[in-house]
Amino acid sequence: MTLCSRCNVLVDDQHDQCPLCSKPLGYKGSSPTGYPSYEHYYQETKVFTVAKLFLFLTIAAIILAITINLLTLHINPYLWSAIVTTGLLYASVAIKHTIMSKAHIGRKVLFNYTALSFFLLVIDIFADFTKWSTNYAIPLFGMGATLVMTLLAIVQKSLWRDDIGYLLAMFFVSLCPALLFVFQLSNVIWPSVAAIVYSLLTIIGMIIFSDRKFKAEIKKRFHY
Repeated sequence: MTLCSRCNVLVDDQHDQCPLCSKPLGYKGSSPTGYPSYEHYYQETKVFTVAKLFLFLTIAAIILAITINLLTLHINPYLWSAIVTTGLLYASVAIKHTIMSKAHIGRKVLFNYTALSFFLLVIDIFADFTKWSTNYAIPLFGMGATLVMTLLAIVQKSLWRDDIGYLLAMFFVSLCPALLFVFQLSNVIWPSVAAIVYSLLTIIGMIIFSDRKFKAEIKKRFHY
């Protein structure tokens, strides 16, 4: 057995170089014991996990829905599989990034708002696109997401720094429904304007009524 000076593992004499780092080995022979063999560094991945099973079932359900939809288009020319596919993907990603994630709650709220808005938009598009999603649902959900993050910021004062970033991100995200109106993807402007004004007033209110740490963090964000 030969000791690799870089990896500190014992390598069998049949090898001329370390199987981990490919460093050429020097003198072959007995080496001080106490170092783990390189086989211990190899960890076999689990073949079956709940996450892998859930992913397989999601993909299987999507393929099955698309197949049935394509085979029945002559009976019902409606692409309902697009809604099913988007819904399953949203559920899968939301579970992974919300329930199973240890990320900051603000990130979870922002992520779910974005993903849910896309899901609602897909439903609207493939259901004759009456623009109920872009006119009302997406802007009002944006106001709800901003309210949730505001309440969390007030309750968890130790998280001011992260909360500021997500609240500012929420403000810029709330501009998206207004852009949909500009590109004529929506025809009702007041919910979008209300969402923008609400987000702006939330940030202004937190600046006015917050402590010095919050104001100092705002200055850092804008390099003031």
